[in-house]
Amino acid sequence: MKAQAVLTVLFTSILAASPVKAAGPKPAEGFSLHVDAKQHFPGNKDMIAHHYCKQVAGGMTQCLIFESDNADARLVGAEVIVGPDVYGKFTDSEKTMWHYHRTEVPKVSATLPDLSEEEGKKVVESILETYGKVYLLWDPGKADGPTGNPSVTLLE
Repeated sequence: MKAQAVLTVLFTSILAASPVKAAGPKPAEGFSLHVDAKQHFPGNKDMIAHHYCKQVAGGMTQCLIFESDNADARLVGAEVIVGPDVYGKFTDSEKTMWHYHRTEVPKVSATLPDLSEEEGKKVVESILETYGKVYLLWDPGKADGPTGNPSVTLLE
């Protein structure tokens, strides 16, 4: 507990001393497409995984996965999304770790809470022919902290 207090003070001091904003965008900026989906946490399949996604170099999309959409939500995973051209180059064993979005999207009750219904339909349509791989850092459906082994979550 004492170490946690020291870390809190240290991070607070560093953030307070940091310049307001360095020039140019940073890699963590732009994760603004919010997608909610179930079936991502083996310990609680009904728990919502809050994805915040953006397109990155090479035509990939990356998503940060949080346990909630609260400002202090903890990062619990990440998803990488690729098109069929990239997926087609994977070995058969690698392909087993990826899920096809046309199959997955209807199963996970996916919603896009920050978009209108019409905008959401367009986004969903644009990802149906893609493949995703979810890296779970820890399962908030099983534990209230970052315990256990990280894993690739295989969606059924």
